[in-house]
Amino acid sequence: MEGIVIRGLGGLYTVLSQGETFDCRGRGGLKRNRNILYVGDRVEFENGAIEEILPRRNVLPRPPVANLDRLGIVIARSDPLPNLYTVDKLAVISEHCGVKPFLVFNKSDLDDPLNVSSVYSSLGYSCFPVCARTGEGVEELRSYLMGKITAFAGLSGVGKSTLLNAIAPDLVRETGEISRKLQRGKHTTRAVELFPFGDGFLADTPGFSELEFGPCGLIDRSLLAGYFPEFEPYLTECFFRDCAHGREKDCAVRRAVEEGKIPRSRYENYLRMYEEIGPLRPWETEK
Repeated sequence: MEGIVIRGLGGLYTVLSQGETFDCRGRGGLKRNRNILYVGDRVEFENGAIEEILPRRNVLPRPPVANLDRLGIVIARSDPLPNLYTVDKLAVISEHCGVKPFLVFNKSDLDDPLNVSSVYSSLGYSCFPVCARTGEGVEELRSYLMGKITAFAGLSGVGKSTLLNAIAPDLVRETGEISRKLQRGKHTTRAVELFPFGDGFLADTPGFSELEFGPCGLIDRSLLAGYFPEFEPYLTECFFRDCAHGREKDCAVRRAVEEGKIPRSRYENYLRMYEEIGPLRPWETEK
């Protein structure tokens, strides 16, 4: 039989097939070949054993989920204040892995001290201001999600589980309060899980504090500028063909930042990511 993995915990996987769920374990051959099973994988299974992982469209190593149509990056306008570096990093990794990112500005009833709504709305991303607590903006977001496999990701405390409850009340996810001292949320989601939603699925994912480029395969930093859509009009105007958009002579991207055409926060995060990825090592160049 064929099905989709909707939950995995401790080596036990729940597979949904033809409206029924089956508890399965991975066949030994999968482990010997170091094949990692992800929530969202399409699989073949028999008698409680997953025999084969069918070809994937994409995979995100964190949050660990496969075959997504979209990744919703959830940002709280405040409480806690958004970490824009994590937001930009998630968007870059999502694009690199072949998943379309969109942004959800949760807690729209609160002040927006970092002006995130206007900054990201101008970059070409689909953006949804919502208040999961009051229901404001939820219906428009719900319509956008229909028929797709969508995961929500973001730091703990931004309201991912509360948002899922508002979009699909039947899910009734556990929610937690924000730690006032640390401005972080309690980890109310401990594992990725897919929930049927219309003709598609919604995924709840654990919050996190660290996100790395290596596991997603982004090791060539020359590709990085291509994942910043606001850079695109200027990439061919730089003096140097292989411009890194740092301190090079006559960099059109840097000039656009100085003229206010590219948000400075985005440019600074690009430079930080460029340094974090670092140059290709010799053994990586040979691959």
